[in-house]
Amino acid sequence: MDGLVQLAQRVVDGVSDILPFPISLSDEKGYIIGSTLPDRIGKLHPPSIEVLHKNEMIEYDEDNIKDIHNVLPGVAAPLVLDNKTLGVLGIIGPPVQVKPYTHLVKKYVELTWQETIQKQTKDFRTKTLETFAQYILLNDNVNKEKIKQYCSLFHLDYDVKRFCILIDIGNSLLSNINSNFQIDIFKEELLRMVCEVFECKENFLGTFLNTEKIILLKPVNSELEYTSSLKRFHDKGKKLIESLHSLQIHDVSIAAGNICSSLEDVHHSYVEAERLIEHGESLSINPKIYSYHDWNLVSNILPKQISNDFLGKITFQLHSFIEHENYAELANTFITYCESGLNVSKTAQKLYLHRNTLIYRLKKIEEITSLNIKSFQHCVVLYVALKQDSNL
Repeated sequence: MDGLVQLAQRVVDGVSDILPFPISLSDEKGYIIGSTLPDRIGKLHPPSIEVLHKNEMIEYDEDNIKDIHNVLPGVAAPLVLDNKTLGVLGIIGPPVQVKPYTHLVKKYVELTWQETIQKQTKDFRTKTLETFAQYILLNDNVNKEKIKQYCSLFHLDYDVKRFCILIDIGNSLLSNINSNFQIDIFKEELLRMVCEVFECKENFLGTFLNTEKIILLKPVNSELEYTSSLKRFHDKGKKLIESLHSLQIHDVSIAAGNICSSLEDVHHSYVEAERLIEHGESLSINPKIYSYHDWNLVSNILPKQISNDFLGKITFQLHSFIEHENYAELANTFITYCESGLNVSKTAQKLYLHRNTLIYRLKKIEEITSLNIKSFQHCVVLYVALKQDSNL
C-alpha cells in the first residue's frame, strides 16, 4: 500500500490535466490520500468504506449524499491489484456524466500502480544484487551463512566453481547519461550485452559494482571448462569492446581472474582481475583484454612479481652496470636481445645496428656484469632486474 500512497497525488495531478472532473484516491481504510481538492486529503471518506466493503462500483447522486459529511456526488470504484482491493477511485460530478470515464481512469490508476510496484521490486533486486557483489568481492573475510542467504534470494548455487570477469568502462556511464531513469536503462543494456557475449545461461551473477565497473561471476564445472573459457576470452573481449563502441563507450578494459571453488573465496578472482588491468595498462597493452592465458602479458608481468628483497640482492650485484655512463643504451640493447630470443641478427635488425656494434655492446655487458651473455639462465636474471626499471 505504500506504493499507492507515494504515487497517489502524482496520478491525480496527471489525470486532472485531461479529465474535466475532480478526482480522489482513497487507501484501503477509506482515507483520501490524493485529490484535486487538497483540503480533502487525509479525511475519512464514507463512500470509499462502502465501496471497499461491497467491492463494487457505486454511484452517489445528490439525494443519497445530502446527509453524509465530506461526500460529493459522483462515482466511486474499487482499485484492484493481484485480485486484492487496495484502494478506491472517486470521480466527482453528476454520475451520469462521470460514469463513462470511471472504467478508463480506474484501469489507468491500476496499471500505473502495478508498474510502480514492479519497478520498485526490480530496483530493490538490482540494488540488493549490487550490495551482495560488493560484499563478497570487496571484503577479505565474509560470513558463509550470509552468502548462502543471498544465494537463496537470487537462486544461486553456493558451491559452484566460478571466476570473475571484470569490465571497466571508466566514466562512460556518467558522462553519457544525464538522468537516473536513463542510467537505469543504459545499465540494463550494458549488462544484457555482457551476458550475451560471455554466454551466460544460468547460475551466473552479473551486476554493476559501481558506476565504472561491471562484474560477471561466471560458473564453470571444471578447471578444463575454465581453461576452455580463457582460450576464447580474448575473442569474446574484442567482440564486447566492439559492441560497447556502438554505445559510445570507447575506453574499456576487460580482465579474467582465476577460478575459485565457491562464492566465499571469489574475492581472490576479482583482485586478480583488477591487478591484471593495472599491469596491462601500465604496459600499454592493446586491446585492453587481460588474462593469465596470455603468455605475452604473463611474461611482462613476471618481473613485477619479484620481491623487493630479492631484487635488492640482484641490484647490489649490478651496481657497476647501473652506474655505467651508457647504462640506458646497454640495458635497452640487452632487453631487445632477450626479447629477440637471444638472436644477434634479429636484435641488430630491431635496433638498426651493425652486427659488430651489437656484439661489442653485448661483450661490454658481459665485462661489466660478469654474466655469460649466451646463457639463458644468466640472461633471465639480468632481464628480470632490468625490466623493473620503469625508465626502460
